[in-house]
Amino acid sequence: MSRFTKIAVLATALLLTSIGAKERASLEHGEILVDAERVEGSDLPRIIVKGIVDAPPEKVWEIVSDCDVYERRLPRIREGRVVERSGNTVICELTVALPFPLSDMTARTKAKHIEGPPRWSRTWTLLEGDYETNEGSWVIEGYGEEGNRCLVTYSVHAVPSGSVPSWAQRRAQQSSMPGIIERLREETASER
Repeated sequence: MSRFTKIAVLATALLLTSIGAKERASLEHGEILVDAERVEGSDLPRIIVKGIVDAPPEKVWEIVSDCDVYERRLPRIREGRVVERSGNTVICELTVALPFPLSDMTARTKAKHIEGPPRWSRTWTLLEGDYETNEGSWVIEGYGEEGNRCLVTYSVHAVPSGSVPSWAQRRAQQSSMPGIIERLREETASER
């Protein structure tokens, strides 16, 4: 057994013990799980999306670690570009396309990248833009012993500046979130 395979098996064992049986069964049946977590001092929750993608973690990482491809490869991104890259720190500028009558929103964020195995992550915070808060993360973990699947967890707490009603913001975030995992599945399927 190779070193990578041993790491993948160990990481999967640890991951499976941290996920409840019901959640694991749902994920293994292809469901995309969306949860909302209260954020102290905010009317808007942190949205957490989880799903299994039938692709090696490295393939998903190629997409989520590069803001320059977001426009083509992720939903609702009108424009995306890497502004600066220094080591594992990446500054990106993204414009998210929002449904009418809402205006598109732009944010410049600073992200820290940690490349696995067994875990890949991109965690960002807001530098400036059309938000009071915009922070979140992508976490990709190998899933299964073969190394050809991964569990993707996307977490975001975004509070726009201005006068967008909280109920509209919550609805827009929660309804669009499964599309992120679906799009990753589509994008990585075309590469297999």
